[in-house]
Amino acid sequence: MPTFVVYLKLAMENVAEVSWDGTMLWCVDIQQSGGTEVRSEVVIDPSREQTVDGSRGTAHFIMKWSKSDRKGCTINLDSSKAKTRFITEDDNGTWVPIAAFDCRGADVVNYHPRGGFNVTSTGGTVFKDVDLSEEWADYDEENGLSVSIMEIESKIQTGK
Repeated sequence: MPTFVVYLKLAMENVAEVSWDGTMLWCVDIQQSGGTEVRSEVVIDPSREQTVDGSRGTAHFIMKWSKSDRKGCTINLDSSKAKTRFITEDDNGTWVPIAAFDCRGADVVNYHPRGGFNVTSTGGTVFKDVDLSEEWADYDEENGLSVSIMEIESKIQTGK
């Protein structure tokens, strides 16, 4: 079962950490493995476990491909810290693995950042449910800091 790892690269100002919790929704584009059919902006909900037909297993996302009545796909978010981690101030401008998806019958081909991120300023103030679908800026009044995340880039790599 291939694993697809989502990487983010951010230009950060006065940001100590970018984190998320286990309920964050992940928005991705998927393509049928070995096929051409694509589904855009599919939402993977790690809090939703679905039973896989004909199996004892579960998946966070199950779907049938419309052009193939028998073939479907399953996707699970792998929250193993061995594969992914939060983004820290030392990661400014570098690629960081933030999510890994174990897929059957689908390939993750693109990631769309959305809301659900928690940004901690270097002064310790936490900004909750930050939307990174576009550049973000705020002000840490307690510590007199301008806090921002710019130049948001993502990429997908096949992992092990």
